[in-house]
Parts: sequence; structure tokens; C-alpha cells
Amino acid sequence: MAKCLYCAAVGETEEHVIPAAFGEFRSAPKLPIPLCPKCNNERLNHLDQQVSRCGPEGFMRESYGIKGRAHKTKVNPFARGSAGGSRLEFSTFDREVGVEVHLEVVDGVVTQMCELILVETSMGRAHHFPLSETTTADELRGAIARKNVPAPYDVRLSCHPHEQEWVEKLLREHSPGIVFSEPKLMSHIIKTPEVKFQLSERYFRGIAKIGFHYFLSQFQAYSGHHSMFSGIRSFISEDTNEPVRRVNDFIQHRNHPLVYQMLNDEARPDGWKAHILAAEVKPGLCQAHVQIFLTQENPNLIYTVKLAHDRSLVEQEVAAHAYRYFHDGKQGSFSGEASPLPAIRVDQAFPPATPAVSA
Repeated sequence: MAKCLYCAAVGETEEHVIPAAFGEFRSAPKLPIPLCPKCNNERLNHLDQQVSRCGPEGFMRESYGIKGRAHKTKVNPFARGSAGGSRLEFSTFDREVGVEVHLEVVDGVVTQMCELILVETSMGRAHHFPLSETTTADELRGAIARKNVPAPYDVRLSCHPHEQEWVEKLLREHSPGIVFSEPKLMSHIIKTPEVKFQLSERYFRGIAKIGFHYFLSQFQAYSGHHSMFSGIRSFISEDTNEPVRRVNDFIQHRNHPLVYQMLNDEARPDGWKAHILAAEVKPGLCQAHVQIFLTQENPNLIYTVKLAHDRSLVEQEVAAHAYRYFHDGKQGSFSGEASPLPAIRVDQAFPPATPAVSA
């Protein structure tokens, strides 16, 4: 019976290389080494949640309307964070409300969020509290207490008319006797909205996991259990108190494009969207490259994941796949198809990589 890649338990579950939250891809490579249920469903699932909800990829996933597995509980990443990560903060100043308001993307359409806004009278600083039909008065009370908003402050409500009934019921439970004025809607003129991400160590470990699992799916002669991979296994599976140092030990930004180096011109974006994964073995080094959501409009960041250093490595091998979404939406259970790409060039005549995070 196979041992789990990350612990001493028996491996029982099969793992996709790309998190299921980004959809299922026909002919997609799979990790050849099984994982135990605890690692797959708990420890590593926390990493997948942060990549698919808390980072730029989470924003693009919502913008493109990408759906994960149907049985998973839907989480609005603009309303709350996941697995210890922060929520997406998408905002703009709105002249009708007279303060910064938060936005969300619903089925690919940008709209205002339903939220309570407390505005400090002295400083004018706004504090935002997203509301949903499942929010309880105690949860709202706790969220406001944690923010410790200094009094006095103005209270403003931003919501759509169809949300007003349940919002007012929630606020009466929170503050009996409250008197409501008409909630203000946005002016429908969105000027230079900004989206903010707070990328935690778990996010980067999730990127590393994708790269490591793709490498193992392509070069099965290299056992993930081998001692030269002990560092990357530990980085992926263990929390740490030194997040910046550890992230930069294993992950860098690649400063030249992956797709541009493909030998096949058809690999370049032309109205399609895809994830690009690549892996390589070269003298002394194993590494992978991860680019989530490459599109014609958005050349998203490319991460290079250092997997192993070993002087005995003398061969040079490369592999790459494009996980391309179907133009017309899902085909059965599949969101797209994974297909091999011609080998990436691995020569050194390019700008050097840079650290993934700054201290």
C-alpha cells in the first residue's frame, strides 16, 4: 500500500494538479502518488482555498464565472476570507453614498456589495461590514467589536432594494429601535476601482503544491518521497513562523513569459483563457513554473518553484501543459481540456527571477 506523499499514513485519495475550484479538465495530469484523506481534505485543502479565493486568481475566477464542484458550499470571497486568508477588497469612491463603497463580482458582473459602513466623524475613515442573509446579529456585533471603531461615527447602509427587507430585520435584531432612512445605491459610475489582496504564506504554499504535483505527474522517475524533495514537502505541508524567508527560499517571480517561449505559435492567447504549467530538470536543479489565468487581456504573474537541488542531476528534461477553458462553457463535467505544449526553452539568456515577497 502506497505511503502518503506528506506523512506516514497510507495514501488513499487521488489528487488533481490544478485545484478543483478552477474546474475539471479533460485529459489533465494527475499526481501519481496518493495522499491520505487528512492531508488531501484538510491540510492541503486550506492551501487550495487561499489560491482559489484570496489571491488575484480568486478575483479572476469570479470575474470569469468559473465554478468548482457543485457539492461544495459556495463562498463569496468578497464577503469573507478562507482558511485564514483575507477577503478580496474591491472598492471605489461613490459620490452618491459619499464614501468609499465595496464592490463584488456576481456572475461576471460588477455590482455594489450589501454592507454596513461606519464612518468616523473626526477622521472620515470608513469601516466596512459585509452583510448576507446568513449573517446573524451576534456575528455582526462581534465584527464591529473587533474593529473597535472610535465613536462618534456615522452609520450608512449600502444595499439593493431587494435586500432591504432582510437587512432591516438583521439590524433591528442587532440594534432594537433603530430608525432607517432610505439606503443609498451607487451612482452607477465606477471610477478607477481598486482590488486589494493580502497574500499569506498559505497562498504561496498552494502555488508550490501545484508546481510540485505537476512535476511529479510528468517525471515519474523522480519519487516525491526522495530526500532531495524533503524541503519542498515540508514547506508545502507545514505552517511556519518565518513566512517571508521560507517563501523566498522556494518561490520566485519569473520575469519572462512562458508561452512566448513555446515553439508552437498557437500556444499564444487569442481570445482564450488557460492555466500554464511547466516543469524542468536541468543540471543540479528541479523546478516548476505556475501561471494561473493567462488570457489575451491579462498576462498573470508566473511563479517559479524551486523543488530540489542535487549535484547528481545531469540530464535536461522539460514538460508543459495548457489547461484551456472551452469557449462555450462546460462540456458535461469538464470546464476545459489539458494538452501538452512544446517544450519550454531553458537557456539562461533572460532577466533573472525576483523574490516572491518583500520583507
